[in-house]
Amino acid sequence: MKVTELAPAKLNLTLEVGEKRSDGYHEVQSVMSCAALYDEITLESGVGGGIVMDCDCGGLPCDETNLCVRAAQLFYAKTGVACDGLHITLKKRIPMQAGLGGGSADAAAGLGGLRKLYRPEMMIKELERMAIDLGSDVPFCVRSVTAMVRGKGEQLLKLPKLPLCWFVICKPEVSFSTAEMYAKLDEKKPACAIDTLGLIKALEYQDMLEISDRLGNRFEGVLEPDSEIFTIKNKLLALGARNACMSGSGSAVYGLFTEEEQARAAAAALQKAYPQTWFENRKHRPYCRKIYIGRCFL
Repeated sequence: MKVTELAPAKLNLTLEVGEKRSDGYHEVQSVMSCAALYDEITLESGVGGGIVMDCDCGGLPCDETNLCVRAAQLFYAKTGVACDGLHITLKKRIPMQAGLGGGSADAAAGLGGLRKLYRPEMMIKELERMAIDLGSDVPFCVRSVTAMVRGKGEQLLKLPKLPLCWFVICKPEVSFSTAEMYAKLDEKKPACAIDTLGLIKALEYQDMLEISDRLGNRFEGVLEPDSEIFTIKNKLLALGARNACMSGSGSAVYGLFTEEEQARAAAAALQKAYPQTWFENRKHRPYCRKIYIGRCFL
């Protein structure tokens, strides 16, 4: 049987990072949402042998270090299902080292596909509990809805979805190591006012002006003043974005727009200097993954 799932990128609308915990993780509090920029994962079971993966991205390993493979191994181990041979095919679109959660989204999509292949009766909550063993962002990516994330990523509170808006996402050539960015946070301890609770209230009232005013990311506090991140943010603001913010530990930056044509024009303008720029089409935003089983659309 074959299943294909979409793995949407995540955007951090707010991101607060606390002290490092005894288990090595940092306490986080973040409002996160999904974007219509996604990878595509196809899982085919019953092919004989073990777990085999291939990908159209040459720089991405397809061995046991890949989160998709680790997700499959974890699923079989936790559920007791015998692996009858699994072929994973990944079409990669989300850039790596961008703060968009591409690897986490792929792992979550893999878990969701395996659930449908082997254990359709399994509750999503069970997948979320399983997912935390793979990384902090994976439980959120399993749910793939606007949510507040707390703890090390295991505490999720579903929130109202964003009102009508569009995102322009821009990934510069520079990439940031997540581990290095956390180390800089621990060293510099930047003082940044991040109003996560205010953003949640704005979502409840569907107040786009208040939502845009409260975008914020503590990782921006460790960047140098002449960082290209701020250059891109300023360009997005000049092109009409209500606000702009870095996602995760970077280096992707997004601008929030309330006018579709303005967002399209901004993306076209930015692409001249930054080829990895995407206009996020609200009409195609996958709040729930589209699942294909055989020839049937569910």
